[in-house]
Order: sequence, then structure tokens, then C-alpha cells
Amino acid sequence: MELPAPSPEAQPHPSETAKAIGDLDSIVRALLTVLPPSKPWQRQLLAYLAEADRKLQILRMTIALGKDRHEIEEAADQLQVTLRAANLYVGGGRVDMGTKTAVQLAFSLGHRIAASLQARRYARF
Repeated sequence: MELPAPSPEAQPHPSETAKAIGDLDSIVRALLTVLPPSKPWQRQLLAYLAEADRKLQILRMTIALGKDRHEIEEAADQLQVTLRAANLYVGGGRVDMGTKTAVQLAFSLGHRIAASLQARRYARF
């Protein structure tokens, strides 16, 4: 059983998705730059962020190469899994509020990107 298609008003514009990808890239790269690897929780978070950065680049390349919707959605889903793991990690640890907020924002943007790509798939029918 397929989900009903969202209304045309609820479907995000492709430029909004591109902006969200750019914003997410900026947040992840900023965190990778400013977070020192001096404590164990910082090193683990840096590992999650490095993985998110790689998966974000895969998503960008998948879109740029014009791959089919399934591959694009899979790349977005894999990115979201990594961001969810990072978000859960900072939620239960000794992370400072600024870092925690940035990771939560990154998770939110990742969710918005995945949802927007999913909505565009249903808009084609």
C-alpha cells in the first residue's frame, strides 16, 4: 500500500532542498573544524560528523549525476541514519549546549532533506 501523495502546497521547492543541503554541509564542516579531539566524547562525535560529511558528499554526487530517485533517497536515508546516531549520542552525554544545539539542527536539516526528496517522489505521479 502506497502513501497518499502530499498536496502541491506541502511539497518543498527543489531550491529549498538545495539550500538545506548547503546549510547542513556548513554546520557539519564547522563542527568538524571547531571541535577539538581532546576528550573521548569529542572524538566519537567527530567520527560521526566525518561519516555524515562523507554521506553528504555521496548525496550531492548522486543528485549531480542524475541518478534515479531510489538511489537519491537511499543516500538521503543513509545520511539521516548517521545524523540520528550523532543526535542520540549528544543527547545522552556531557556535550556543551552549543555543540548539542548544532548537532540537533543538523539532524533536523537531514530529516527535512529526506522528507523533501520523498515528497518529490510522490509528486511525480
